[in-house]
Amino acid sequence: MLGTIIWRIKEATAVFLGKKKTQRELPRPDFPEKNLKSLTPFHIADEKLNQFLSGLSIEFIFSEFNEERVNAGGADLSHQLRLDPSLSTLKKFFPNAKYTVYSDFDLNIDGVDLKKIETPVLQGKKDLKRHFYHLADYYKFKGMLDSKADIAVSIDSDMYILNENIYSLIYLTHKFGFCVPNSSAQSMNFEIATSLDTIPVTDESKGFGTTSNITPMTLSKKSEAGKLFYEKCCKIMEKEPSRASIVMWKSAWESGVYPYFLPKEFCVCRGSEGIGNEVILHVGHPTVAKFYNVKI
Repeated sequence: MLGTIIWRIKEATAVFLGKKKTQRELPRPDFPEKNLKSLTPFHIADEKLNQFLSGLSIEFIFSEFNEERVNAGGADLSHQLRLDPSLSTLKKFFPNAKYTVYSDFDLNIDGVDLKKIETPVLQGKKDLKRHFYHLADYYKFKGMLDSKADIAVSIDSDMYILNENIYSLIYLTHKFGFCVPNSSAQSMNFEIATSLDTIPVTDESKGFGTTSNITPMTLSKKSEAGKLFYEKCCKIMEKEPSRASIVMWKSAWESGVYPYFLPKEFCVCRGSEGIGNEVILHVGHPTVAKFYNVKI
């Protein structure tokens, strides 16, 4: 015990004196600059992939509430088109997909179907500090449920699609029915202790369920389990609004069904820079945009 204490004191002293770091140094590859002006359509050379995609209808769903654009990750995206960089980078790889946005104001963008919600849910809970986040998350779930497409994908507007590995997202959804992204949090207990907008998890798991991220989420119209999961998400959000990851865990516990977990490469957030094989960058986190040289 005494030896452990002495070791910790030595380690802390070394950090304080600048002789040791608490986190590993991230490699700094020389990434070429990425921006929306330099995007060019992607040509699919793989005939099998072409046939697979041509046999499916795909819809990408955005949910934007509150006319003032506020990014929880810290990036200033106010000068961008409301759905960029996600919209423009998605269209590079999915030019024939349907694009839909749920909103409480006139968010008119060429090529995007506006579903204007005149009277959103949660009218009696407007006083909650993160009310607009609750609305956005609710309509992410509902948008997928209401979609007529074979594959529905709900995605935030501050994502940057990096490469053609995005097509794997469609294959994974087609195979497993519904998907949500992995999270850097360890368990619901960790999530509750470290995140905003949380409420206690009181079921028998005692908070040891896994937590998830919110973007991208997917649903195959053939997946009855996926529909049950997202329907319960909507009901729970209406009854007890909170952080989406908690709503999703409560839905899983009540329904007994759980989505396929996408690896972190599909939502590279702060702290995961440099993991390799990246597919989607969460550039709403400024450290991610800086590391990958994305100019937005």
